[in-house]
Amino acid sequence: MGKQSNIDKAVQNLMKWMEQPGWLKEQTARFDVHLAPVCDHLNISQEELIQELEEAGFGGMLFGMVFEDFVCRRLPPNDKNIIDDYLKRRGWRESVPGRRYLQELRDSVLSLYEVTKVSPGRHCDLRDLVRGGETIRVHEHKGTRNMVKWDRIAARLLHVNGNYVFSGGMLPFPQEVAQDLLRVLAESRKEFKREHSWATGMEARTENLEENLDELFLQEAAPAFTSIWLMDILERLHGPMPEMVNRDEETLVFTETRFPFVAEQLDEIMRRLDAASEWERDNPDGTAWVWLPEPDASGKKSIRGLSIETYQGGQRLISGTLALAPGALTLTTNSVERTNRAKEVLAALLDGLVGPALIKLQTPEQLMTENQIHRNSDNDGEPADSIDPELAAEVIHNMLDQHYRQCLDEPIPMLGDKSPRQRVKSRKGKEQVIEWLKSLENNELRRAATQGHKPYDSRWMWDELKLDAHRVD
Repeated sequence: MGKQSNIDKAVQNLMKWMEQPGWLKEQTARFDVHLAPVCDHLNISQEELIQELEEAGFGGMLFGMVFEDFVCRRLPPNDKNIIDDYLKRRGWRESVPGRRYLQELRDSVLSLYEVTKVSPGRHCDLRDLVRGGETIRVHEHKGTRNMVKWDRIAARLLHVNGNYVFSGGMLPFPQEVAQDLLRVLAESRKEFKREHSWATGMEARTENLEENLDELFLQEAAPAFTSIWLMDILERLHGPMPEMVNRDEETLVFTETRFPFVAEQLDEIMRRLDAASEWERDNPDGTAWVWLPEPDASGKKSIRGLSIETYQGGQRLISGTLALAPGALTLTTNSVERTNRAKEVLAALLDGLVGPALIKLQTPEQLMTENQIHRNSDNDGEPADSIDPELAAEVIHNMLDQHYRQCLDEPIPMLGDKSPRQRVKSRKGKEQVIEWLKSLENNELRRAATQGHKPYDSRWMWDELKLDAHRVD
């Protein structure tokens, strides 16, 4: 039997040991500590909360965190611990790796880490955001498969067979939520140290009083991790997605419109497109045209939601593209309204040369879902009614490039409504801009991993703001 099988068996046996009446009561009390504040705040029962999390796929995460917090605790009056109790009474039947794992778990503490480097399926490098110190390499197969750089995770690290590994419980934290957690922990830690630094016998237990207080604090702080994580998860489950619009404040929808034509009309279609001022060949030798910006496209507007736009080659603003293929002329735009305007333009320009238009459209959410389903299927062919994922990725990268170039000179709420170029001039502002860049890069790596696309390369932003020395490659 392998070491991991021995460890899994030991954890399962410990869970069964928890079902004894004495320990079951203590376990229920610990779940109350973690869940009651959130339930009271939202006026829901623990059963309703757990059911909602399970339906959304988060139930296992919550149980893992509370379970590990419980088995690490020492309870009055004699610092009794369930792992000690289990090993004393049933430890003889566990393997050596199983016993050592439980002992490491018993002595572990929960902390918040930042992923600075990851090799999926092999290992990751972590920086402890609460206690500081050197970067830690964690050797893990399963736990690193879905990680990306700059992830923030709450986890316990166990030193097993000469390497650090993750315990079973782990919570992912979005960047801004992680900052909220760090602020809460910083304030709580100050109060904790004021109350406990006088404890008698402390110096005898460790030569480093500060380090010991940090560990004692983190042993007590686990409910803060779960409460803040829970509030964020529930807010995201109940809240709407941010609205995405183009420069004309039209809801972002990827549209593809096909105009059928007969082969005899091909030369005349090309001639008319070449003669039209609003259409320009993408390549002199190709059969694709770009729709130049509409007359009011250059005006500054106050845009609601997240404004993104289509650029040619990442630089040149366009309103859409038009491509010739055997038997069909295909128009691509990023809104239904823009498609309707282009249809009117083309109807007048190509009157009598093309047939009725056939339109298909996808929201960004639908496109992501379809691409995910396609990647998980056994069918290697592209679904007949999907928009080309490579084209969609290029469009997204172009829009992100334009959006981020604007962002460098625009107020950002995360930066106190100052632009990145303004905030980077002070030391505190520079730290905020670094966190902002990490957040952008992390979100993009996560999006690209989810959709199976090459991620947008944001290194130019670090260089532009003279922060490249703070970016870990």
